[in-house]
Amino acid sequence: MFHFGQRQTLVISIFIMLVTACLLVWRPDYNFFDGGLITAILLTIFIKKDAPTRFMGIACTILVVVIACLPHRNPNLAEVFIEHFFSLILVISSTLLVLFLKRLYRTMQELNQALEKEVEKRTANLELALSHLASSQAELKDALEKEKELSEIKSRFVSMASHEFRTPLSAILSSAALIGKYPSSEDQPRREKHVQKIRDSVIHLNELLEDFLSLGRIEEGKIHVHPENISMYNFSHETAEEVQGLLKPGQVLDADVQNDLQVTSDKRLLKHIFVNLLTNASKFSPEGTSIHWKVWEENGHIHAIVQDHGMGIPEEDKAYLFSSFFRGRNVTNIQGTGLGLHIVKRYVDMLHGRISVESELNKGTKIIINFPNHQTI
Repeated sequence: MFHFGQRQTLVISIFIMLVTACLLVWRPDYNFFDGGLITAILLTIFIKKDAPTRFMGIACTILVVVIACLPHRNPNLAEVFIEHFFSLILVISSTLLVLFLKRLYRTMQELNQALEKEVEKRTANLELALSHLASSQAELKDALEKEKELSEIKSRFVSMASHEFRTPLSAILSSAALIGKYPSSEDQPRREKHVQKIRDSVIHLNELLEDFLSLGRIEEGKIHVHPENISMYNFSHETAEEVQGLLKPGQVLDADVQNDLQVTSDKRLLKHIFVNLLTNASKFSPEGTSIHWKVWEENGHIHAIVQDHGMGIPEEDKAYLFSSFFRGRNVTNIQGTGLGLHIVKRYVDMLHGRISVESELNKGTKIIINFPNHQTI
């Protein structure tokens, strides 16, 4: 089937051929009518190459030859035949030239399309390379930031360790030297005072070492969750007894835990989390205050709150509470590594839980924890 433009072109070609043929029969001595046949042949090369088109070209060519053989007024038939034959050569040459130009145009189009595709391909490859470069730059930037952060952590660690380890060791050394100066039984209260200082310093050193070891095991991936069934009521009493000896004079630990609350979780991690939070509450609260510890279950999750009435946390420090080796600006006179809440946060994450802090300066701090209670081990 022809398209509308092709059919129209073929009709025009047939019309030109017929009109030219009639004119040539009427006045065969006028060679300029050959131009009509040339036009008809040229028109046919621009439409679809099929049987009607080929027929048109052949018919026009034969017509030129036939007209050249008709009687002419010019007695020199050879001259007339040559003129018409020249017209035929002109038609064939023009046709070949147009076909060549058409083929050249199509070749240029194909080359242009191939070039466009190659440009698109190269552009896509370039965009991909730029994307990889941007990704590499981002990774390099992250690595540099992590290296910078690690360098800062190391610097803070050296500064903190040199201070935190030196202070209790100096206290132990001085207390041990002073004990030797009280040999009589009447000096027992003084000796007890220095023994208590030694005991407190040893406890502090043990806490420092425990924090460092815990952080190292976490970073090395050596700590794994081992869930077990836990009676939270019994667990709270065990933890309270463990913390009781670390409370300041007059401080009271108020534990509110359901008697029948059963939890399936890692007991060792829970012990570390709550001992750390409770001792922090005692450390940053004055003597004679109470510490509230509440644990309950709701919607398959264990919720816990540890609340004190101590010095609180400055607003500008809250964003850095769970960073390693970070200590608030208002606790510089209280011993600590700045690792406690960081380790607690890592342990809570291992239990697939969340931890948040609510605090107001000089009015106390509330630590809120929740984690899923897995009923099956």
